[in-house]
This record gives sequence, C-alpha cells and structure tokens, in this order.
Amino acid sequence: SFLSLPSAWWTAVAVDKQWEKYKKDFKKMYAADAEEQERYTIFQESLKRIEAGNALGDTVFGLTWTSDRKAHEKHGKGHKKPAGFVATAPEYQKKNPLVGVKAINWRTTDAVTPIKNQGQCGSCWAFSATEAIESQLALTGGDEYSIELSPQQITSCTPSTGTYGSDGCNGGFTEGAYEYVKSAPGLTNSFNIGYQQSLTSQDATVACSTFKDKISTMAGPDAQLSGGYAQVSGYTYATPACTSGACASQDLKKLAAALEETPVSICVNAGAWDDYTGGVMSSSQCGSMAADMQDHCVMATGFNTTAPKPYWIVRNSWASTWGEKGYIYLEYSKNTCGLADDATIPTVTLNLGPEEEAKAAASREAMFHQATNGAHKIVV
Repeated sequence: SFLSLPSAWWTAVAVDKQWEKYKKDFKKMYAADAEEQERYTIFQESLKRIEAGNALGDTVFGLTWTSDRKAHEKHGKGHKKPAGFVATAPEYQKKNPLVGVKAINWRTTDAVTPIKNQGQCGSCWAFSATEAIESQLALTGGDEYSIELSPQQITSCTPSTGTYGSDGCNGGFTEGAYEYVKSAPGLTNSFNIGYQQSLTSQDATVACSTFKDKISTMAGPDAQLSGGYAQVSGYTYATPACTSGACASQDLKKLAAALEETPVSICVNAGAWDDYTGGVMSSSQCGSMAADMQDHCVMATGFNTTAPKPYWIVRNSWASTWGEKGYIYLEYSKNTCGLADDATIPTVTLNLGPEEEAKAAASREAMFHQATNGAHKIVV
C-alpha cells in the first residue's frame, strides 16, 4: 500500500519530471503503488543503460514503451539452433556478377512486403524465413508474385525433433524453417493462415493440426481457391556461415554482393535493440558478434555506403512502431551484431514458361533499378 512504501522513494518519484513525462508519453498505468515502485526502478536502470550505450557511438538509444518492462514482457526474439549444428548448404552464386553498387534498398520495391509483427512469441526465425521466401518468390516470378505468406504455418508446423528441430514460440532457426517448407506442399499465403499468436502476451504455440486441411489443400484440386503459395527446394549461404567462436572475420563483401541481387535472411545479437530509436548503431553499441550470442533472426534489405556513416539496412519483425518504422541501420564496415554469421537465401521453385520468364526478368530489372534509386540497370 501507499503507507508501506519508503517516504524517500515517493519524494524521488514526485520530483522526477522525466518519469512523469514517460508515463504520459507511453500511456503507462499501474495497478498499485508497489508496482509503480518496481517499474520506476526498471526505468532508472533503462536510463543508465541508454546513456552508457549512446556514449559508445551516435545517439541511437532512447526511451521506448519497453523502458519500464521486464525482459519477458518485451518484444519476442527466439533464435535457437540445435547444439552442434553444421552448416552444409552451398554458397550463393550470383546470377549477374555486377560489382560497384554503392547503395541499394530493396525495401522500396515489391521484393519486400510490409513490416510484420511477431508479438511476444519467439517466432523471429519463422518470420525471417517467411520474409526471405516472399522476396525470392517476387524476384523469381516478378512483381505479380509479391504476396504475403504465412509465418504462422512455419511457427506451428516445423517439426520439433531431428537435425532441423525447432520449437514454435519457444524458438527455432531459419535453416529448420526452410527444411520444413521443402517437405510441405508449400508455404501458404497469410489470408489462408493468418498469424494467431498473441501480440501482447506470451501464449502457447498454436498446434499445426489446426491448419492440417488448409496445408493439404495446396497439393489438391482446390489449390486455386486457397490462393498463392511458395515452394522451396533448398537454400544457400550468402557468405560462409559462422556457427562457433567470435565470428570477427566474416566475409562482408560476399554479403554485400548477395544484397545487390536479393534481400537476405540474417540472424543477429539483438541484445541492445529494445532501446533503439533510430540512426546508425555502431558495432560497439551492439556488442558481441559471436555465434553463441545470436538470439534473433531478421532480414537484410540493403546497404548505403554513400551516407556519412555507411550502414546496412535491416528489417525487424517488431511492428512498424519500433525503430526506423520497423527497420534498424547497422554500421557497415563491421560484422555489426553478427549480421553476417548466418545469412541465408532460400531457393523458390516456379515453373515459368519462356514468356513468363521474360516478363519476370524484366520485372527483376525494374526492381533492381528502383532499389538502386535509378543508379543501375541490368542488361538482360
């Protein structure tokens, strides 16, 4: 109760205008005085952490809706690899060996769908894989194939056992997601299987059996009725994977070269991301790039080497209310946050006729031209 709290604490809170402003700005309401004391303590810890982080580079950290929240109440992450996982997939081979692109942003094209929101489910790995499959579908088939697919299907239906085992909202990894889609009739669209996990609290993973009929329909005579879907035949690494150790010498040139042609699924150390409010986060602000520090999977959608502080452009799955309208910019000259540790590109299979392929090639060229802001053209 009010009377049981130390009077000194109430005096401190009463004169803390920053706390009062924070509560007002983020519409904070607390059930009891004891809870407010607890939240105020977390808020003070956040202020110290934000100040220390900003001292390591530009002012990229600030107060957010999570600044008074406990770890389990913040945005979901969920990257989890089985112990001893060995990366066996081949390296990505560019179709057009272009070099010299100084800036590219696939976000401005049909190769990148709008920002998604995983909520508090640890399904980042499913979102990252889904987004990468969406991009490959659009780049393989042309902008007509730019559709939103279902991260819920991957979250619920990727098996929890075996080499590629993943565990729904309790975590998984993108390679496991691709292996599941390879074995399924396809990855369906988000209208057929929408996202059903809570966005505001932690809940159990929705069972795959819930969607059994919708998934099997993709392989049957009613496939047209359920709408578009994607088939995956495998995946490649944009740059050789780092699955153990410090990962300090990843080949960033290969990552950039792959990004000249396609967005790329990446997994990172997002330990500092809750406080991010905008700008270019330096490698020292992000912290370790080591393999065992990866806790979140997202998507690299481009880079800008012409900016005063060059940066990678990275898309998150924490809603468009986070960061730079759902995106984060990471220091370009380093393996910032370990973004090149586990960079994958799924292979999407489409049976296109010669005419359709020509149309798709023209669409790819137009998207590339748009992504480079008119600075480059592919000669088809």
